[in-house]
Amino acid sequence: MLYQILALLVWSSAFIAAKYAETMADPAMTVQMRLIVAALIVLPACRRHIGRIPKDKWKPLLWLSFLNYVGVLMLQFIGLKYTSASSAVTVIGLEPLLMVFIGHFFFRDKAQWFHWLCGAAAFAGVALLILGGGTEGRISLFGCLLVFCGGIVFCSITRPTQRLIAQIGAPAYTSVSLAASALLCLPFTLLLAESYTVDWNLRGTAAVLYLGAGCSWLAYLLWNKGMLSMPANITGVLLSLEPVFGVLLAVLVLGEHITPLSWLGIAVVVAATFCPGALPQISAKKRQTV
Repeated sequence: MLYQILALLVWSSAFIAAKYAETMADPAMTVQMRLIVAALIVLPACRRHIGRIPKDKWKPLLWLSFLNYVGVLMLQFIGLKYTSASSAVTVIGLEPLLMVFIGHFFFRDKAQWFHWLCGAAAFAGVALLILGGGTEGRISLFGCLLVFCGGIVFCSITRPTQRLIAQIGAPAYTSVSLAASALLCLPFTLLLAESYTVDWNLRGTAAVLYLGAGCSWLAYLLWNKGMLSMPANITGVLLSLEPVFGVLLAVLVLGEHITPLSWLGIAVVVAATFCPGALPQISAKKRQTV
């Protein structure tokens, strides 16, 4: 659990760094540069592990590399271009519930009644968030929708990724998938980038390096290592921590102004994603005391 909490702490700052990176490059270019930095870091480890991966594991490995890094990051970073960091990280906060619902419909992990209730509350919270920020033009429904789609992709591949990591090991998966993602991303960068120009500046460069070394390499290494011993549903519950740290960083570092209505929406989303994880534990403790 500690590995995944540390990963979430790093990830919660990703949108803050991305806002700085926006000052010098298009979001698609930022994703490409981020993945190149990460690939260069893992290249020595990739060379050690690449020959040990069974042939029948390469197809799922490449698919998961593309979806996990290229698909998720492109959706999230392009979406972030149109909305605030605080709103984007709040939408990311829906991922614990998305994990449960995807498990319900596709992996036979049946959702309980409180999951549906909390899900309705969470989406109502997002609506309040958008309504509160939309009056000042800082929060975009389109941007939030793209970030939400990135969350759907991430939650959909969590279980297949967990199985593959168990088969080939976290170091092999992390290094090879990151190295492959930099190449897999290139055609989509050429297609989606509105401009290939990079206006280099100190903050933007530092942000890209942080995204590549911290948010891509270190965070994914910690996350994938934690997945070896954590059930997918518990992993989903831990994701509820990310918007808490992310919103605080957006206010403290970027100075984003959040209206009272948006604050209410954020609080509803955080509470709705936390309750599904807390309720079973409370019930279990009550049964033990009885």
